[in-house]
Amino acid sequence: MNWNYPFGSTEYFFIFVFIFVYVAYIIRTVRIARQLQTTARTLIIKLFLRTITFSLLIISLLGPSFGEAERDIQAKGKDIFLVVDLSKSMDAADVTPSRLEKAKFEMNRLVQEEKSNRIGIIIFSNDAFIHVPLTYDNAALELFIQSLQTDLLATSGTNICGAAELAYDKLMNATDPAGRARLMVLFTDGENNASCSSALYNNFRRFGIGVYTVAVGTKVGISIQQDGKPLMDKNDKLVISKLDENFLKTVASASRGTYYELNNTKNDVNQLINDINLAEGTLVDSRTITVVSNKYYYFLGAALILILLDILITIGTFRL
Repeated sequence: MNWNYPFGSTEYFFIFVFIFVYVAYIIRTVRIARQLQTTARTLIIKLFLRTITFSLLIISLLGPSFGEAERDIQAKGKDIFLVVDLSKSMDAADVTPSRLEKAKFEMNRLVQEEKSNRIGIIIFSNDAFIHVPLTYDNAALELFIQSLQTDLLATSGTNICGAAELAYDKLMNATDPAGRARLMVLFTDGENNASCSSALYNNFRRFGIGVYTVAVGTKVGISIQQDGKPLMDKNDKLVISKLDENFLKTVASASRGTYYELNNTKNDVNQLINDINLAEGTLVDSRTITVVSNKYYYFLGAALILILLDILITIGTFRL
């Protein structure tokens, strides 16, 4: 039998109180019996009964555990790169409060749900960079996610294919001798894109890299604000930023990935998290643990039965 809690000062205190109170009770009872010229033989039964009851209560307080069972525990890990578009169009407010802020909020939620996996962040506009390498440090990930702004990169534009290639290279070259499931989650509005090479799509399919494309924005679009004014192009025309749904669906289908929407009326991030959890991870740890449980209620129940029996047994100190 094992114990969940050590025998400490609390138990010693209760034992001291029990002995002190019960000795005083015995002395008083015996004195009354002598004054009445009778005996209190039932006192011995009471002493025996209450000592057992008190012992059972102390045992239940210590949390006894028995009936051990062995259980196999397996941990399966994934490497996930969050690829985030930081082009100026991500400031568009057709998604409240903006496309980027909404994406940041959902990325934080995803990080909280995937604590057992390594997660990294790639940021891109015309060029792509590693913002956070693969890590288990969720606190650091949340901090870096909050720091994401469209002015973080010096260049403008959107090169989704370049960012996807960087994610592919880093996932394939990740240092892990056991190997892990590899996933890429892309947050972008898909604007200002160039067609990706078929070789890139083939590599995603060939090496089983999961591609999850999150389309942030609306097909109707909205104007982009810059310095408090609507952004104008070189021809002095109002710039309207729209979600390029067709391109992003092509990226998902060509790589055998999944397409999700993120806007004010539809949020597929819960489905995204569920799909990531269902993705088959590589076994990274397996061990057998001993499972025990606190069986205090057996002893507490027995003590309560004895207390009820104690109530039914009376001590006679005088005879009529």
